Amino acid sequence: MTITYSRVLDSGSEQSGFFEPLPYPIYFVHTKLSQWPELIGNKDLPNDVFPILKRCVGGSDIWAIQTYIFLKQRGLDVRITSKFIPGQICIIPSYDLAVKSLPFNSYTVACRLDAARPEICEQQTVLNHLCAQKPTDHFLMQWPQTYLHPRDRSRGSQLETLAFKGTLNNLAEPFQDASFHEQLQEIGITFQVVPDIAKEFLYDYWRDYSTVDAVLAIRLMAENDFKLKPPIKLINSWLAGCPALLGPEPTFRALRKSELDYIEIRSPKDAIAALRKLKENPGLYRAMVENGLERAEEFTQDRIAMDWYGYLKNFVIPGYEQWKQQSLPAKVLGRPVKFVSRMMRHKQELKNYLTQREHSRKVYGLD
Repeated sequence: MTITYSRVLDSGSEQSGFFEPLPYPIYFVHTKLSQWPELIGNKDLPNDVFPILKRCVGGSDIWAIQTYIFLKQRGLDVRITSKFIPGQICIIPSYDLAVKSLPFNSYTVACRLDAARPEICEQQTVLNHLCAQKPTDHFLMQWPQTYLHPRDRSRGSQLETLAFKGTLNNLAEPFQDASFHEQLQEIGITFQVVPDIAKEFLYDYWRDYSTVDAVLAIRLMAENDFKLKPPIKLINSWLAGCPALLGPEPTFRALRKSELDYIEIRSPKDAIAALRKLKENPGLYRAMVENGLERAEEFTQDRIAMDWYGYLKNFVIPGYEQWKQQSLPAKVLGRPVKFVSRMMRHKQELKNYLTQREHSRKVYGLD
């Protein structure tokens, strides 16, 4: 399956950098908003948002704080809050969506992260196309790495550094083994992995590809987990100008249009063979870099913002208007009753998710 996108923004608005106003404000809910004092009570963003974005390292931060900032920068009436606003459109990351919040009093849109399916909401976004199972599920790509430092183009086609841009628990164990590192050294390649530093300093590591010549990303996970992960490692490698060696994940395959997009691997042996091929064929290396930079144009911050605008305009707003027009009995009685049913499904989804994670066999991807 190849993922395609419909862009709803007219060319004039795209060129101006601002979107046409929406008829209602959009509230983004972050339950730990106290950690972001710069945003509390301010109608306008600070002139410099870098210090804020630098602290966005968790899923809730990325889907609530970043999305709020990027849409507000483009002229939309979006607001940030620590709790649901009754009667309004409220968008919340699924990690923070709790039954005790009684979200049925708001038009709740959940951003499903790599976790159990949320059910106590009216709509949800998903970050993997395989999770779009109902008409109220909508696939939205994760924001690319902010302030990304691309590979230094003066490095040419040299291949001396392979990087894994993730926490080590997400790297398949055979690739953590010393024997793999030794094989890399034999062909003149250093393996760059996440340093042992505090969380607040990780941001600079995630965004710095300046000395990276190729990216590695392969996971050994429960089968169901592959249906939850986004393809962001591939997109960031394209933006950085680095060829990528990736595991056989459906989210990567869905974006693949040619063999130049990335090299699929399943073992350290595959990785060494691919790296040898790239070192021995500078033309192939350059072709993958140029292809990646071209593909990256599909997933810039501006393009993802356009997807968000289209989603809000074409799905959230119409759904909200129908929700508002419900009869008084439906609002007073129907919503709480429906919430009880949704709450039961919500708890069952969490139970199913935890059971699948515990008992599913571990694989490198889905075929």
